[in-house]
Amino acid sequence: MAKSTIARDEAFGIVPILPTNDVYQFLLIQHHAGHWGFPKGHADPGESALQAACREFVEETGISDYVLIEGVSFSEQYPFTRSGRKFEKTVIYFPAWVHSATVHCQEKEIQAYVWADYEQAIARLSFDGAKQVLRDVQRYLQTREHA
Repeated sequence: MAKSTIARDEAFGIVPILPTNDVYQFLLIQHHAGHWGFPKGHADPGESALQAACREFVEETGISDYVLIEGVSFSEQYPFTRSGRKFEKTVIYFPAWVHSATVHCQEKEIQAYVWADYEQAIARLSFDGAKQVLRDVQRYLQTREHA
């Protein structure tokens, strides 16, 4: 049997949600490469997926006043190539309620950020996978409201 030439890569992130008036605002970050997405990163040795997501979120945004929405996560998968090597990446996101809109970006990784309502966020997100995560989060939030 031939050995697979596609490596696996995993990352973990937070979908930050700020409830304002009658609408949810979502925090998007712009990486130095130019694309818009949610805060995420790789686990350090010994970290769980949730621990990695929380650490990366605080490091990238400076936001420490948040509460995870327990028992739910969302994921995206996509291929990418780095230095001629093919990867299949999985990113698991945990939604969280954020209590303040104040953001202190990690300058070495993040060039900009924006709080956006659902329609603005869908329009700004760079990749289809992240857009689908946001659609799933929005559907989940609407289901919670009507429960």
